[in-house]
Amino acid sequence: MTELAYMVREDWAQQGTAMEQSSATIRSWLGDKKLVYAVGRPDMFNDKARNIERGTAMQIGDTTTPAPVVGLEQLSDLAARDDASDIAVVAIHPRDPRECDAMRNAYETESLDRMYVQIWAPSNLARSWVEGQGAIDLHTGRAVETPDPVQVAGCELIVNEEYNGLSTGNGKDTVIQVLRSFNAEGYPLDTDTWLRAYFSAGGAFRHAEVVKKFVEEVAGGKRHRVTDRFLPEIVGILREQVAKTPPK
Repeated sequence: MTELAYMVREDWAQQGTAMEQSSATIRSWLGDKKLVYAVGRPDMFNDKARNIERGTAMQIGDTTTPAPVVGLEQLSDLAARDDASDIAVVAIHPRDPRECDAMRNAYETESLDRMYVQIWAPSNLARSWVEGQGAIDLHTGRAVETPDPVQVAGCELIVNEEYNGLSTGNGKDTVIQVLRSFNAEGYPLDTDTWLRAYFSAGGAFRHAEVVKKFVEEVAGGKRHRVTDRFLPEIVGILREQVAKTPPK
């Protein structure tokens, strides 16, 4: 199983006062495995106009020549290597949905030893993903609360509709009904909580913005015309199913 940890850039840097100590904490967690740095544009890694990623890698790796450097979209290939279990990935500022899904796919292979994700901003979807996987925040030394298993089960219904998209049709119907049904049972329409549960259920980055949009719209009182796809008591049904499922 691949171990996962992260830090948000503002916590890592703290206005330039904590980068050395934060980086030492990250290196300690990474251990003695072979480091591979993953960025959005490896071809621009040494360009002075894009030196934020390079500077971050230099700090974390405590080196003036961080290497090797690969693209975030290449992480699945990296995870398929025979020596993947000896590799620790440092993923720096993943934001593009395709890059983030490649990172997610590589993590889900469970073949890499560990993965550290440096997140650009607290609002980035990458943060919701790592928290949904139970990753350790190396700034605090602990993980956030595990997503509610019943809420995750509800999100699995959403994930099952991803193949046709979530913006319209059955996908939209499913997202809206799940949100309404859970809210009626006392679950708040909190974007962060829903995104963590969605990613914990295996949700893809390329659909996450749609889920976020619908959570915000339902919370704001927007009325969507949709067709119910589940029984009114769907939350109770999911709760019973979860109660009967052995813990992993």
